[in-house]
Amino acid sequence: MGHGPLWDRMDGQRRWRARLLSASEVPRRPGVYAWYRQGRAVYVGKADELCGRAWGNHMGNGASMGSSAFRRNVAEHLGFGTSADIKEQRVRLAANQLAEVRSWILRCSVAWIECGTIADAVRLEKAMKLEWIPPLTKR
Repeated sequence: MGHGPLWDRMDGQRRWRARLLSASEVPRRPGVYAWYRQGRAVYVGKADELCGRAWGNHMGNGASMGSSAFRRNVAEHLGFGTSADIKEQRVRLAANQLAEVRSWILRCSVAWIECGTIADAVRLEKAMKLEWIPPLTKR
């Protein structure tokens, strides 16, 4: 996509269709991940443990969105309230809205880069955000 060498590296990683992804396929190591929609990166984040973050937090379907900025940002993108209001529970999503957020995410794909340490993941995410910030990623 030409956003910079780190993004070129992420864009070159295998993309896993969220709808078909199982927890056993996601590494249990630190890393940086990017969610893609229609072939374009829409969100980037770092994880102390990729499976717990990308699979557990972001693909969850519970009413609480406190642990997933990606889910909150998707909800904001869909017009259900601001990410901050959802996080602080000033806005609570109805069951049909939660289902719509999950459906939107399940139509995405995800890629990741494993890192040796959590500190390496933090540095990589920060460097990627200096190159380019996807539309659903907040500064």
